[in-house]
Amino acid sequence: MLATLSFLTPLTLAVIGGFALALLGVFALLRLVAGPPAAVARRAGLLTLRALAIATLALIILNPSDVTETPGPIDRPDLFYLLDASQSMAFGDEETRFEHARRLMREAETSIGDDPHADVKLFRFGHRLAAVDQQKTADSNQTQPDAKAPSVDKKKTNEKPLEPVDSDTQLVTALRQASSRFGRRPPAGIVVFSDGRSRDESGVEQVAAQFAKLKVPVHVVPVGDTSKGGDVAVVAVVVPARVRRYTSVDVQIFLRSYGFEGRRCEVSLVEPGSSDGSGERPLAPVLPVTLHDGFQSVELSFRTEPKTRKLKVKVSSLPNEVSATNNEFATQVMIDRTKIRVLYIEGSSQPLQPVQRGTKYEVRGPYSDIQNALTEDEDIECVVLHAQAGRTRLQRVGENSQFGTVRGFPETVAELAAFDALILSDVAANSFTDQQLEWIEQWIGQRGGGLVMVGGQKSFSAGNWDETPIASMLPIELREDNDWLPGTQVSVKADATALNHPLWMLTSNAVQNREIVSQFPAFFGANRWGAVKPNLTRVIANSNLAAAEPPPTLAVVQPAKQRPGLFDQLRKNLLGPNGSTKKPDDPKQATAANVATGSSTASSEPLPTNTPAIVSGQYGRGRTLVMAMPVTSPWANDFLNKWGDGDTRYFGKFWRNSIYWLTESSSIGRRRLVVTADKKFYRPGETITLTAAAFDESATPTGSYKITSMVEPQASLTDLESNYSPIRWPEGKPRESGESGPFVAWGEEFDLPRVDTAAGKPAFQLALPIADALTVGSASQSLRVELTAMEEFTQVDSTSLDIQVLHDPFEQQNPFPNHELLTSIARHSGGQVITEASQLATVLRDVPLKAGTPVVKKTPLWPNWWLWTWMLGLLTVEWVWRRFVGLA
Repeated sequence: MLATLSFLTPLTLAVIGGFALALLGVFALLRLVAGPPAAVARRAGLLTLRALAIATLALIILNPSDVTETPGPIDRPDLFYLLDASQSMAFGDEETRFEHARRLMREAETSIGDDPHADVKLFRFGHRLAAVDQQKTADSNQTQPDAKAPSVDKKKTNEKPLEPVDSDTQLVTALRQASSRFGRRPPAGIVVFSDGRSRDESGVEQVAAQFAKLKVPVHVVPVGDTSKGGDVAVVAVVVPARVRRYTSVDVQIFLRSYGFEGRRCEVSLVEPGSSDGSGERPLAPVLPVTLHDGFQSVELSFRTEPKTRKLKVKVSSLPNEVSATNNEFATQVMIDRTKIRVLYIEGSSQPLQPVQRGTKYEVRGPYSDIQNALTEDEDIECVVLHAQAGRTRLQRVGENSQFGTVRGFPETVAELAAFDALILSDVAANSFTDQQLEWIEQWIGQRGGGLVMVGGQKSFSAGNWDETPIASMLPIELREDNDWLPGTQVSVKADATALNHPLWMLTSNAVQNREIVSQFPAFFGANRWGAVKPNLTRVIANSNLAAAEPPPTLAVVQPAKQRPGLFDQLRKNLLGPNGSTKKPDDPKQATAANVATGSSTASSEPLPTNTPAIVSGQYGRGRTLVMAMPVTSPWANDFLNKWGDGDTRYFGKFWRNSIYWLTESSSIGRRRLVVTADKKFYRPGETITLTAAAFDESATPTGSYKITSMVEPQASLTDLESNYSPIRWPEGKPRESGESGPFVAWGEEFDLPRVDTAAGKPAFQLALPIADALTVGSASQSLRVELTAMEEFTQVDSTSLDIQVLHDPFEQQNPFPNHELLTSIARHSGGQVITEASQLATVLRDVPLKAGTPVVKKTPLWPNWWLWTWMLGLLTVEWVWRRFVGLA
């Protein structure tokens, strides 16, 4: 700003001169007429005052003014920054490609300082071009809090965070869209920060040539190391969102590799280290993988524990890899703490016994060991029914072994479906009605319950189970004759191929666990089966039944000191009053007395070795388990009391493991609306087939309900790029929501039409086609289908189903930079290839700057009060002086 003093009189010099001459002429004329002035009027003081007054008046007429001149504003041209925000920009080790580009921006701005330069407007591009609110980005950048940032394009901003998350790069499209952002005049240039990996490479020279015609050079800043050999990444992991404790969970892992065809790497599943400093803990054995260029999947499994489980999938790094940051993928599973309800039916004739616990006495029955073992887990509830001899009705056992007189076996299939697992121990088939057996078959096969039958003198064929529907559900074939072998010492050994089965997971220490399993105790009795069924079965343990005859006396095989009087009671039940053997009514029960008499009749037949003793299977939606040995005294004393150095922790853990394994699919049994999908995960272009089954109050399948559903995102609604899901509206289905687009809107309701299954039962089914491509930034998108069953205006039940959609993003197909494409853009548009921050700073400084018209401000000085005070003072003094001397 420049300030000067200037005379800005409105009169010209000629006018002023003429006016002065006119005044002199008038003065001379007056002097001639009036004569010479008096001598007193010629005093020097008066003449001086009059001269000063005339000079002041002349000064006012000249109009002295203070003139200040301010330079006009500098017209800074725009310079567009186009920053690649696609996923490939996240590659890098110590510094990602995206971080490299951002660092060059900051360093260039810092080197310029306050020097005039271009007005930078920042845009991000990937799927499309979008302006960036750079001020928010700078405020949130804690690593560079003082870094200067380019200004913001106020026309349009995008709330999307400035991160490399887009699964596609459309560079040519972004350049075309940039031309629509020009203002009154084109920018001085465009600077593209990218690795050059773009889907739309064709036509890039033509677009660059168009910018050259507009005199808008496109400068490029290539980022990314071109000397790397390849890349392998974990792009997606599919795992259930919620699982039960102590269950086996399959983890589907999807890998993407490029440039490492035929190379070997390892995939591992670990629990991340915690804040207390503990390191990573492996959850599954390391899996060797041979890589193939492109997309491939592998599967690992792990066993859940009581708390929420955080997971990390890792693939080993290979030499000269593009980036190791994408070699890990974090996820988690939540633990479902829904109570597991077990219905335990015990038919053992072992009498009740009072046991002292401190100062209190409690009554123990043959069911107490298993019941207590299960209820040690706060998530397991065990209801006991006892089949007492001479009674046709199962009795419910209450607190302290008090028998109820009303409630026994569930009275409806719905009441039965409220349980998750059924244990049948030494109970005969005639303890159940035909209808109850049908309910059990329906509950296990259709509702996903778990069934376990253990050995005993009234189990399997010895209990006439071979003549019931239950026989078809078991994983073994039953014999037609009596299969009970009492008094025979049975040694059991875990099958070598089943050591990883959940039943044998007794401790977390693998070495200690193998040692404990190898000490599995012996039993004194077992049932002999036929063959193991071939489909969906697995041998968990084998028995080594001795061919020799059993011991001649009972005292050899029973630990009488532990339970005094126990065998006496058993002998009393099996022998007559005079000590002779009673004749059983059923020939199959004839051998039951042999254990009391020491008879070897039961084991006179040679017994095979390596016979399956514990076998698991699957029946419909449910799981089944059979155990040839009894689990109550006296047959299982060692199992109950000696496995684990005198305590029962291993016996209890074994049974809890069994229940958790049996009930992995049982949660659907309690619901009145059950929905399933035809696959675990889907790819774009495939079709999701939803099948729902509804049940009335009696747990009978029904088609009378109305099933409504909607698609919801797993992510927050505020994070979505679109109001529509990737699910296409089913063709031909009426649409009542008012939407007209091809895709289902988030939260838009639609009905599932009723169909009849192959078995003639009512169900609801709908096919939902998936879009051919996804626009999300990751390699997977999680959806949730919410379903509700309505009976007129009453909600019967509701449930949800997670859907995982996987796709192969373009950004992960080839991780190598394409600097040649960027160089071609710069060459055809007249731009530069920039590799250093100093080069970028030079581009910012060298843009042509235009100064605007200066602003001139003129301030007259004569309106000031001091000037007029001076003038008035001169005239006043002159008048007073003349009056004093007598001239006025």
